Amino acid sequence: MGTGSSEDDLNFDVKDAPFDVYRTERGGEVTYHGPGQLVMYPIINLRNHEMDLHWYIRTLEEVVIRVLSSAFSIRASRLDGLTGVWVGNQKVAAMGIRVSKWITYHGLALTV
Repeated sequence: MGTGSSEDDLNFDVKDAPFDVYRTERGGEVTYHGPGQLVMYPIINLRNHEMDLHWYIRTLEEVVIRVLSSAFSIRASRLDGLTGVWVGNQKVAAMGIRVSKWITYHGLALTV
């Protein structure tokens, strides 16, 4: 559970959770990390690229979209106003970043 989340964001009662739930210092709401996911936490100095967090998130999304297309012929996209990557109406990649002194940590979870 990221800094923007509350227990209301969960699809279950946290007192009877089907798996362990942890709060983290990364941004975003709720992201599941478990079997069936590839979790990527790039460590990048944004001073060497763009010092713009929206640019960084959109770039992470674009990397996922391009990898799904080129490696697997999967047509993925963004949804206006939302963060992440979708195939049809299914979210396949969730983003939650943390940046300190323009160094990124945390990143994304791709459902495989």
